Amino acid sequence: MSDPGNISRRQLLRGRLPKGIIPPPATPDPPPTEETSTPDKAAPPEPGRAASRVFPVVRPPGAIAEPAFLAGCTQCDKCIEACPHDAITHAPLRFRDAAGTPMIDPAVAPCLMCSDYPCISACPEDVLKLESLGPIATARLLDYNCLAYQGSFCTVCHEQCPTPEAITLDQAKPTINLDTCTGCGVCHYACPAPTNAIAIMPLVDRPAPQ
Repeated sequence: MSDPGNISRRQLLRGRLPKGIIPPPATPDPPPTEETSTPDKAAPPEPGRAASRVFPVVRPPGAIAEPAFLAGCTQCDKCIEACPHDAITHAPLRFRDAAGTPMIDPAVAPCLMCSDYPCISACPEDVLKLESLGPIATARLLDYNCLAYQGSFCTVCHEQCPTPEAITLDQAKPTINLDTCTGCGVCHYACPAPTNAIAIMPLVDRPAPQ
């Protein structure tokens, strides 16, 4: 048997122990207790219950502040059924506490900002309110993806935008004017670039309920 005193530091670091030298068994971790065990993946919140985490989501027009929205929305689907353009859908499970609540996915169907706002009229819980109307998101132009900024001619976002002066052209290059943009997502939906040149960012702050 080799003398443990002759084991070099390099052998120890590389795990090369001489034959006959057996390292002591690792001390096993204590069994998980109710306090230390890892919780299961978060489930969608119960309707009408306040959420512990706020996850940015593009909501339908007139949505109140996100914590109050999650606390008040019962996932009744009335706004989804009322939308004439099928622009409102359920938030998927990856949205955690917001899962199952109504949202806009502009890559699938942008909001056309109806003049009579049937989604607001249909909401029985007042989490969509006329008093809270304003932009539903923020549109950002990614010029490094934009065909017009990369030497090609493209004005599709300008042509398709439903809000006057929200997207203007300067030497055939689009600019998004945040003062007039509603964040509806039509530009994102229509963008023909191989990698979409317009990002639709959920609002962090929305009006608190009155």
